[in-house]
Amino acid sequence: MKFNNLIVPLLVGGAAAFSPLATTQKALSTRSQISPSSSQLYEISADFSETALTISEAAASLRGQTIVVKYGGNAMTSAELKAGFCQDVAALQNLGIRVVVVHGGGPQINAMLEKVGVESRFEGGMRVSSKEVVEVAEMVLCGSVNKEISSMICSAGGKALGLSGRDDSLLQCVKKINKDGYDLGNVGEVE
Repeated sequence: MKFNNLIVPLLVGGAAAFSPLATTQKALSTRSQISPSSSQLYEISADFSETALTISEAAASLRGQTIVVKYGGNAMTSAELKAGFCQDVAALQNLGIRVVVVHGGGPQINAMLEKVGVESRFEGGMRVSSKEVVEVAEMVLCGSVNKEISSMICSAGGKALGLSGRDDSLLQCVKKINKDGYDLGNVGEVE
């Protein structure tokens, strides 16, 4: 079981941050402090047992529970951060915690919209989604981003199945008008 990105930074630095960027940076800085000749895999701090006990209790209290993790933004921008996130999900699953990942993909959607020549605009910080924009977004999110995340979680030793809100009408939405009165096209709120 791999715990490099989630567990090791928590054991070494406490349970302050779960973001892949923060945990990766902390893990890398911790690893660089360890002498290669050291017989210990990780440097043990004075409060190691207390931290380990806290993590153990937290994992035990979540065992059998389902947690929802929002994955997007900077965590999706590099191969290292993607891999770390997927390893973290697999580690949580191996601890008996069911994980539902809800992901974004704005930069990937923007790149594909540009590639296929579909114009997109924003009103009040939200994308106005025409039928064409929705088709491209679905193609990117369901056909590329979702499948990559699922595959990487499986490669990290976890289990993953990629679903879309459209699959079997899993999610139902109602049309949304922006708080400033902008009609955002095919944008809605989940009921």
